[in-house]
Amino acid sequence: MTAKWKKGAALRWVENKRLGRHLRGRGVEIGALWRRFPVAARCVVWYVDRHPLSDLRREYPELGQQLISPDVLADAGQLPFAGGSLNFVVASHVLEHMPFPLASLRGWYRVLGAGGVLILKVPDKRYTFDAKRGRSTLQHLVEEDRHPETFDQRAHFRDWVEHVGGRAPGSEALEQETNRLMDLDYSIHYHVWTDEDVREIIDYTRTGMGLNWRPVLFLGAHFYRKECAVALQRG
Repeated sequence: MTAKWKKGAALRWVENKRLGRHLRGRGVEIGALWRRFPVAARCVVWYVDRHPLSDLRREYPELGQQLISPDVLADAGQLPFAGGSLNFVVASHVLEHMPFPLASLRGWYRVLGAGGVLILKVPDKRYTFDAKRGRSTLQHLVEEDRHPETFDQRAHFRDWVEHVGGRAPGSEALEQETNRLMDLDYSIHYHVWTDEDVREIIDYTRTGMGLNWRPVLFLGAHFYRKECAVALQRG
């Protein structure tokens, strides 16, 4: 274990503490898999995933018994909770998996009560296996949000297979792997961003979508945390 890694682990612990100070009451964490976000003992957390534990173990055999058994089975973008009924939502490395991220943000906002907080952690493509992929522009997200019938799922999968899976563009291998992953309903990164893109998206949710929340903490990506982390508090 290098000194740089140790320093990074310590900084991540401190930053999670800073984020966690904004959480109280009852809420949900979406797609935690094996790594729960640390919250105070007084908080009540329900864990949400689209798959039951048995399916998660088949999809992630390397995680074995570490996987968290979901309390609620639901699509992350359509949480089955009444409007304003939760004090917090934690979505760590979830937004990039959502075909319609603006709709997901709208849905997470809906379930938060006044003063409620959304914790977002979003990988920065520059530090991940998405490095070769083109950034998802805000205009692209807005167009797909306004016209969902234009959403091309196969194009997103093909982009993943080419730039992450390493298949040659236009090749039979690319099409075969695209078909395989789509048949599996594999959870790809539909979208990729840098932390500045995430800032732009948050600004748009406030000015273009009318969501009355504000970032109370924004932590940009660094060598030890290859993601940005945001706490958004609803007014």
